[in-house]
Amino acid sequence: MEKKKEKLSKFAVVLSQLRKERGISQKRAATDLGISQALLSHYEKGIRECGLDFVIKCSNYYGVTTDYLLGVSESRTGIDTSAFAALDENSDGRSVATLARATKNILDIASASVTGDREKSLIYNYYMLSVYRGALTLAKTGVLPTEMFKLDYTIGRELATAAIAVQDAKFVFIEDKSRTGNQAAQRTALGDLISEAEEFILQNYNLD
Repeated sequence: MEKKKEKLSKFAVVLSQLRKERGISQKRAATDLGISQALLSHYEKGIRECGLDFVIKCSNYYGVTTDYLLGVSESRTGIDTSAFAALDENSDGRSVATLARATKNILDIASASVTGDREKSLIYNYYMLSVYRGALTLAKTGVLPTEMFKLDYTIGRELATAAIAVQDAKFVFIEDKSRTGNQAAQRTALGDLISEAEEFILQNYNLD
């Protein structure tokens, strides 16, 4: 019985915390979740115990795992953050291998944490076009055969660049959850790549 109360208490605390982080009123959250404000208040205070269906609904609504909601896991996305917390010993910087590991890091995170179909589509299209543009560059250097492509290098690259710009523009429609995202320091191939990219931008482009 004590363990049951403890789990319920964790769920109540997390449920209330997530709503406040999103800046949503209890009335708004209750309406979105299809219950009365009074019932949601009871859930958030730990007075009432909800069913599994409601836990799943809250999981989708707040974009976190059911394990996080129930206090079973500290990871909101289901990703083992310890895998990103330490420096990748094989990260040698400025190598294709580092790019491959960093890309895998970010796609693993996206696959585990992004739930909306629109967001998934935007992320997929963005990376698909980026890889295509990179493949065109490799074709120009002679690494890939030109027979793989229907479009001329110059035309293909310009169209891919324009298509990527459109995807970038669409990202403004994604809800900003940066305040509630994973805050773990990621000193990995991905973290190194982010630092390198920002340094490159600051050194090569005047942002003033």
